Amino acid sequence: MTKHYDLVVIGTGTAAMVGAMRVRAAGRSVAVVDFRPFGGTCALRGCDPKKMLISGANAVDHTWRMRGRGVAGDARIAWADLMAFKRGFTDPVPQKHQERYSERGIDTFHGRARLTGRNSLEVGEETLEFSNLLIAAGAQLEAKVRWSENRAPIHA
Repeated sequence: MTKHYDLVVIGTGTAAMVGAMRVRAAGRSVAVVDFRPFGGTCALRGCDPKKMLISGANAVDHTWRMRGRGVAGDARIAWADLMAFKRGFTDPVPQKHQERYSERGIDTFHGRARLTGRNSLEVGEETLEFSNLLIAAGAQLEAKVRWSENRAPIHA
């Protein structure tokens, strides 16, 4: 089945969310596509989880540095507990993103986007046509399409 959108966004991180929400708020039809859990690298695998893990390491480091200077006792990282703490923040992110998109009338597609033409792509069995495309896939973009001189795709 073919669906048409004013904007299709590939990726679901912060840039994708902002772009999708602003265009939808302007009354345009929007779809988002991601093959990974919704939320992007920063929220799920990068910035935010890193900060939580580093906070645990910093607490241990500060305790060691202050030993003999008014701080007593040993500190150590309990990895299982620290990872559970991190997951308490990251695990709800995909569902929350899905809900935010749905509440605003943005269609969501889980799977790899494959460009099939100048204004179309496929996600699994679905064909999405678009007037505008925002590729907000971060540093993991895999481009396997070359364009001919007349702008028609040449699949490599």
